[in-house]
Formats: sequence, structure tokens, C-alpha cells
Amino acid sequence: MSGEEARGGLRALAARSWAFLRRPLVRRAFSVACFAAAVWLIWVQLSQFSIGDFVAALLATPAPAVGLSIALTAASYLCLSTTEWMALHAWGRRLSYWQAAQVAIPSYALTNSAGFSPATGTVMRVQLYARRGLGAGQSAKVAMLAGAAVTVSGLVAGGAMMLLKRRMFAAALHLPEALVVALALALVAPASLWFVTFTTRAPRWLGGAPERHLSPAQRMLGLAAGLGDWLFSCAALFVLLPDPRWQIFAGFLWAYIGGSVLSAATGVPGGIGVFEALMLLLTHIVARAHETAAALLLYRCIYSFGPLGLISVHGLLRRLRAAPAGRT
Repeated sequence: MSGEEARGGLRALAARSWAFLRRPLVRRAFSVACFAAAVWLIWVQLSQFSIGDFVAALLATPAPAVGLSIALTAASYLCLSTTEWMALHAWGRRLSYWQAAQVAIPSYALTNSAGFSPATGTVMRVQLYARRGLGAGQSAKVAMLAGAAVTVSGLVAGGAMMLLKRRMFAAALHLPEALVVALALALVAPASLWFVTFTTRAPRWLGGAPERHLSPAQRMLGLAAGLGDWLFSCAALFVLLPDPRWQIFAGFLWAYIGGSVLSAATGVPGGIGVFEALMLLLTHIVARAHETAAALLLYRCIYSFGPLGLISVHGLLRRLRAAPAGRT
């Protein structure tokens, strides 16, 4: 068999394997298996503690910490709205920041609660952007670009933190400091995409077009918003721990990024259970399992369910005010 035939066979095998993995039944089975494994991991982590320990840790969370977590959550959603606004401008749609926020906040609140962001976030955007003159295809492009920017920003944020705390990471990973710096620079490198995509000189596959022009200030703002989202959302969980020492925040951020990306990849709605299991597994040196579990429950309520609940209540009140008096 020639080399060309061997490569063709490998490509055909990869295509068949990818088609098999994309089958709905296979994806559902994979999600169920991941959820079952997460439940088992949570049970193993928490089996040595009682319900009373968990409730005590929950009640011991200071009110100022809860308030700070809410404020950090709001800052994270503002950053997500900025990323959405930049994605709109990159595709040549000049909507205001407030118009972008009115779409981004409910879209991300839904995906953070229900998961399946490529589906739920896109469907929500199609419905909301239709009122602002965007077609389904344009809404899907915005969802794709905004989602990609958020995901890549997580790797950049982790790389930047590794670069700032290179000695700490070198000691923790038992690696030479030079190798840690090289890994950090490789992770930070995708930040350059903010400055080479969607320009008048960029190729078509990188979004190049005459009408798609972002100023250097806008590009810096988009990069800062992507990094800020991860830092604020991670800090919203970190402050709920019983002893949030900021000296260990860099390591906690890496655990948070890993838990978020891996839980999203499983396809479990909202990563519920999977994210919690991974955080319990990765942060055992930060706090005891029942304390981390209490912080995770509060965080899930504040960051995921809180915005969605507020939006639902706001929509209900708008409908009640708009309904005729005799039908209220």
C-alpha cells in the first residue's frame, strides 16, 4: 500500500469516526455517562461529610461575600455584553452597546443554565436579533464569533496568569521556569487574533472585508472584556469560599477554566454536576469538600440561575403591564 493510499484510508476512518460521534444517540449516551461519573465523583468527595456539615458551611457564608459575588457576576455579564457588541461590529452591524447587552445577557443566562450553547444561545439570539433587523444567518454568525472569543479568552487568561506567576507554576508542576514561560506564551498567542482578524487586509477566512473595521481601541476593549469575563466569573466563585486567599487565585483560576471548558464539552445541560465534580476534584487543597460544595451551590444560584430568573420576572412584569386591564 502506498503512502497516499494509507493517508486516504486514515482520512476515511477519521471521517467515519467523526460521523459516528456526531450521532444524536451517541452524544446523549456520552452526556449521560459523564453526568453519572460526575455524580459518583461528588458522592465520593462528600460521603465523608454529613448534611449538617454542608448546611453549616452554607449558612456560614458571610453576607458581604454573597454581595461581592453578585457584583462580580454583574461585571462578568457586562464583559460578555462587550464581547457581543464587538462581534456585532466585526460583522458590520452597528448596534448600540445597550442593544447588544439586551441580547447577550439573556442568551448567556440561558446557556449557563441549560447548556448546549451552540443551540440554545443561537436560537435565543435569532429570536432577539430579529426584532433589531438581523436575519437568522447573521445572528448565528454573531453567536459563533462571540462564543469563540469567550472560549479563546479563557486560554489567554490562563496563560497570562501563568506568565505572571511563573515561579509558582514551575514549582507546582515541577517544570523548569523557561518551559512554563514557553507554555504561557503559547496560550497567550491567540490574543493576537483580536488584531489580525476582521480587518480590511485580512483574508476572507479571517473575516476580511472593507466594511469590517475595528479601531485599535475597540480591539483592546474586546480583548480586555474577554479576559475580564473569566477573571470576574472565577472571582464570583472564589469569594464564596471560607478562606479566599488571593495568593492562590492563580491556581484556582486554572481549575475554574479547566472545569468550565471540560464540563461544556460533555454536553450535560449547563454542565450541572460535571462542573461541580471537577471543581471538587481540582480544588481540594483550597477548602474542604463540603465547604467547596456550599460555595458551588451558591455560585450556581447567583451566576447561572439568578440572571435567568431576573430576566423571567422582568418579562412577566412587562407582559402584565402591557395586558389590557380587564385581562390582567
